[in-house]
Amino acid sequence: MVKNFLPDPGLISRLESYRLIRQRPVAGGYAGGRRSPVKGGAVEFADYREYAPGDEPRRVDWKTYARLGRLYVKEFLDERQDSVLFVVDTSASMDWGEGETHKGSYALQLAAALGVCVVYGNDRLSSVAGSLDQLAGNSQARRVSYPCSGRDSLPVFWNWLSETQFSGGTALKECLQTGIAAVPGATSLLVFSDLLDPPGVEEMLRLAAGRGMVCTLLHILAPGELEPPGEGEWTMQDMESGERVEVSLTPAALRAYRERLDEFFKKLDDSCRRWGVRRVSISSGKPLAETLFRHLPLNGILSKGT
Repeated sequence: MVKNFLPDPGLISRLESYRLIRQRPVAGGYAGGRRSPVKGGAVEFADYREYAPGDEPRRVDWKTYARLGRLYVKEFLDERQDSVLFVVDTSASMDWGEGETHKGSYALQLAAALGVCVVYGNDRLSSVAGSLDQLAGNSQARRVSYPCSGRDSLPVFWNWLSETQFSGGTALKECLQTGIAAVPGATSLLVFSDLLDPPGVEEMLRLAAGRGMVCTLLHILAPGELEPPGEGEWTMQDMESGERVEVSLTPAALRAYRERLDEFFKKLDDSCRRWGVRRVSISSGKPLAETLFRHLPLNGILSKGT
């Protein structure tokens, strides 16, 4: 279980006025806060659906409840929810970094914060967290969060995040498959990962594109991965396999590492261009507030007051 990962209350309060930027209008979904391309007046009734925990009480049709004894919520044609799916990589490679730069904790903080933007935007949020080991187990209830809709649902989402454990190999495609099965109507996808499995990333992006999902990769790396430690003798350990290797970090070795890192980024960006996906590189060494209120808006992920 991860402790003390929640952003501070002041930061959460600032986030309430920020919204995720979409690349195209919402074409369907539940009643919500985004403009739909479906034509209709602001008060043009569309349909009913059953009440779900977190729905705004003001949307409940109490006359229907009095008649049928069941809670239903009204939908209107031009007020449609975006159904957002978070995929959080909980493989062992995310369990790396010192203190506040820990990649996994940073990913959870970022997910917790962006969940505020989703829910306060009257959109619907579901999440999947997993790795190869975890997906092979029987913890289906842990891997997929209950859909969050309405501000009162945020503590449930945060509690779900707090139970996260990091272990096993990367399984982004499998996580997305699990999410699609649980939330077949998801239209937006945000991935929180170090993306250290490029073939798996490619397969995930192909799957997302086939579903018509708007996909954003929040690529989180620790400072020591972006800029390795100085010269000397080091013991390197693969966090997923446990394999250890003794290495000498000479100037030539450091240059070779940076070249490989640039090649890694290029392959990821090629995949993103191929599937029309946004990738935003994030250092877990940056203050969370800087990432949320400067870096993500500059990269077209968040905006204020929309």
